[in-house]
Amino acid sequence: MEDPTNLMTVIGVMTFREALDLGAMRRMLEDRLLVHDRFRQHVVETPGRFGKPHWRDVDDFRLDDHLHEIRLPPPADERALQDFVGDVMSTPLDYAKPLWHFYYVPNYGSGSALVARLHHCLGDGVALMRVMLGLADTAETEAASPQGGIPHRTGLTGLARAAGSAVGTLGKLVGVGLFRDPRTALKGDLGARKCATWSRAIALDEVKEIGRALGGTVNDVLCTAVTGALRTYLQKYQTVKPGLTLRAVVPVNMRPPHEAPGLGNKFGLVFLSLPVGARRSVDRLRHLKRRMDGIKRSGEAAVVYGLLRLLGTTAAIVEMGVVNLLGRNSTAVMTNVPGPREPLYLCGCRIEDLIFWVPRSGRLALGVSMLSYAGAVRLGIAADRQVIADPEVIVEGFHAALEELGADALRADPTLRPPSPEGRGGQGVSTVVRPTSRSTPSETRSAPARR
Repeated sequence: MEDPTNLMTVIGVMTFREALDLGAMRRMLEDRLLVHDRFRQHVVETPGRFGKPHWRDVDDFRLDDHLHEIRLPPPADERALQDFVGDVMSTPLDYAKPLWHFYYVPNYGSGSALVARLHHCLGDGVALMRVMLGLADTAETEAASPQGGIPHRTGLTGLARAAGSAVGTLGKLVGVGLFRDPRTALKGDLGARKCATWSRAIALDEVKEIGRALGGTVNDVLCTAVTGALRTYLQKYQTVKPGLTLRAVVPVNMRPPHEAPGLGNKFGLVFLSLPVGARRSVDRLRHLKRRMDGIKRSGEAAVVYGLLRLLGTTAAIVEMGVVNLLGRNSTAVMTNVPGPREPLYLCGCRIEDLIFWVPRSGRLALGVSMLSYAGAVRLGIAADRQVIADPEVIVEGFHAALEELGADALRADPTLRPPSPEGRGGQGVSTVVRPTSRSTPSETRSAPARR
């Protein structure tokens, strides 16, 4: 599925208020990461295996080839870290070596950061999140649960349901394949350069309150805010007609709830129509909730999971045809991962923030990732710079859409507690009912010219 203009790598960032001990990090990786064979192996193809790729141990494996110390250029701020993450997204991994890298940034602001890059063939987002959380400790210095608070969403129940509704689901997928997503400012010919940005932290309790007041889940509220953000972005470059919808490809975890942690890819896909043409946020929420509820009752994810497994046994030209079909008939990849509810520690240092970015196969220009951690949630945007040169506009639109939803919630339920300007625990976590004084990176610099 990888293409030079769309590398299939998962990128994650952890930030800290203090410096990490590089020696302790090396020991931690040896004890907790390298116990997984995949992190000492690389992918090879041989005629004896009918040209199919398989894993082989690297004879001269060196941890130093995969753990690097990188210093950001002055002023070593959030913008500098975003630029570095964009560079990492744009750089292919060496297929002669295990397909992962960690970059330790000792001078990020007044603290430090750790950037992880892992290829999707090692595992899907759920599997890699479990591995990453397995590196961390809880406050009691015990290894964090590899489950990471990530729920099983479909699993065997979804497979059974799919068996009873496969015909209808396949019919829907064929219908998706017949109608291309409209050509908007979010689609275009890709280049090699990528860019990354992220939102302020949003207090998760306040997102839950919005959902309770408006009759939706946390996921419904966040997806509605993303839809509003995409509407805001499109309005900058074109007229958004009423009724316009764009499809997002959403990965769904297919692991049974009590399956032992492991690597590999076990996910299905669903196509979620985003009502960007709806003017009011409450209308967008209503439409999205109805569509999400319908997807949950269907076997779509399980059927696509079966199709993906079948495609893995076919010729590469067939696989690429399906991948390109995904790109023509959708606009973005979007995922929402519930992370740990309590703070975690790496090498004795508290992880202040967790952010990650999903790969964008099918020649899609936009990836939208949401991750909750320790009572807050952040939005991560990964974009092709040739198509979307100003992804911070999407982030600003996300905050504005949450504020609009917060106002709707207050009108629906005036008893909601007013938000605290300081956010969670006085740590500057943004509220969602009214603007805060904290600025996003885009508020301190002009947006780059759109190409």
